[in-house]
Amino acid sequence: MLDQARRAVQLNIVFNRSATVGKLGRQSLTDQIVGEVRQRIISGQLPAGTPLRQEKLAAELGVSRVPLREAIRQLEAEGLVVSEVHKGTVVSSLSLAELQEMFEIRVQLESWLFGLAIPSMTEADFALAEAVIAESAASGVDSWGEFNWRFHSALLGASRRPVALKLLKTVHDNATRYVNLQLAVVADVEHELVDHRNLLAFARLGDVEGGVRLLRRHIERVADNLALSIGESRKAPPNVA
Repeated sequence: MLDQARRAVQLNIVFNRSATVGKLGRQSLTDQIVGEVRQRIISGQLPAGTPLRQEKLAAELGVSRVPLREAIRQLEAEGLVVSEVHKGTVVSSLSLAELQEMFEIRVQLESWLFGLAIPSMTEADFALAEAVIAESAASGVDSWGEFNWRFHSALLGASRRPVALKLLKTVHDNATRYVNLQLAVVADVEHELVDHRNLLAFARLGDVEGGVRLLRRHIERVADNLALSIGESRKAPPNVA
């Protein structure tokens, strides 16, 4: 018990060096690092192609390089970073085809999970989804990726398919960094919120067919808008001063 207490104190000292990481809670040190770096990637703070300088990042987070290397391996398994010859580890970049495939996976996996979830959703599930909608409406574009996942997972939790939900979160995380860019350009958050409110309404009615149909349209619309926006931005010539 004494060794465990000493270890807990050591971990809290390490992470209190950085205000960005927050409280340790019950998560392992590696999990905390994964969560922090993942959030920076998803939010766009670390855009595609950014090198992850381990020495600098370790100093910034106030951790040693051992748990940082473990965290980077996990992020690589999630597809968020990649190791490149002569470049080291960099934030990964998805091609337009890969991004479209991500949304194809979302359509199939989320539709299945939502169809399973609707008959089993309780008032607690509905209340949680409503709370997320209210928070996201007040927060705007900057935190949309986080709230979007929280809403979708609130709708899908009653499916009782934890493995599928874990796989789906990885897909969401990879796509969200591009969705954030799209929303920042077209300010389409209000349209997203309307869809979210309607999805919740179908769930409350127990209308599996209507809910699944709207969910598919919702995901496909986001994918189409994103493909158009990214396709145009990648074809655009660089600005010349």
